[in-house]
Amino acid sequence: MKPCLTHAVVALAALAGAPAVAQDAPEAPAPAAGPAKSSIAVLPFRYSQDVARRSGEGGDLGLAVKQFETSALTNKFVTALVQARKFDVVERQRIDDLLAEMQMGQDGLMDPARAVKAGKVIGADYFLTGEISLFNVSVTWRRIPNTTRFNRELVARIVVDMRIIDARTSKIVAAERGEARTGSRTLHTSQVPFEFPPEAVDALQRELCQTLVVRTIDAVYPVRVIGFSGGVVTLNRGEGGGLEAGQLLDVFSEGQELVDPDTGESLGAEEVRLGRVRVVEVLPRFSKAVPEGEQVMFPNGAVCRKVQPDPAAPPAPGGAPGPRW
Repeated sequence: MKPCLTHAVVALAALAGAPAVAQDAPEAPAPAAGPAKSSIAVLPFRYSQDVARRSGEGGDLGLAVKQFETSALTNKFVTALVQARKFDVVERQRIDDLLAEMQMGQDGLMDPARAVKAGKVIGADYFLTGEISLFNVSVTWRRIPNTTRFNRELVARIVVDMRIIDARTSKIVAAERGEARTGSRTLHTSQVPFEFPPEAVDALQRELCQTLVVRTIDAVYPVRVIGFSGGVVTLNRGEGGGLEAGQLLDVFSEGQELVDPDTGESLGAEEVRLGRVRVVEVLPRFSKAVPEGEQVMFPNGAVCRKVQPDPAAPPAPGGAPGPRW
């Protein structure tokens, strides 16, 4: 009986000193893909009706609004969000094309059916909308005594109300507020017409974007423990993630999920406080912290929440300031 072809191949390979390879061997399974980032579509920021109305009346605010372009603010926010590396950010042109194709504005995404459909079309898990609800600009001139010169003080304050909508359910998962302010003093020989310095506009926009990026990340991804070794806790937030050296965080373990028996809606999970840590170093992609007080084990995945500062003590009787703790 003649040997089969497979046996002949194995025998020839052995004579040649090469390792035998059996034919029709099953392929090794492909490595499992890692968890995918959530995708988010940032809609163009806009002014509220009140701000738009007041700016239309002219004056310093009207001139400031013309220089403070919302498109530039949106672009800077998208850039900061991409640099945070927590989301896959949908390209701006795709969003504009989608809104035009579906013949609707941003308000149309508040309709559940249309929001879900729009999310599927562009592959977005979340939509983010931002409205400039407050924009104040004040200019004060003061003449320098015994001279012909003037000091001009400019103060600008902006507040943005932001909503994050789950495109899969159309539910508002977070409603956040971000605020920024800037000020400058310049010397002049006369009271020149109002001008919002470009560097002040840029500083105001970037400060606001950084605040909103942190709010966005916190709303979807809480700070979590990703390692604990040698008394050092590693956290999954790096530069630009809202953490600073010296900051205190309470650490919680997540327990059983809480479900509403009437609606079946998830109400979150029980949380058990494990202890507190202090951030000691913020690196590009993660941060390091050390436990405060008694040494306990912090498991991977534990949630960290920023400790809010205690409110200032009220003034003592007689007008003297109260104690500071």
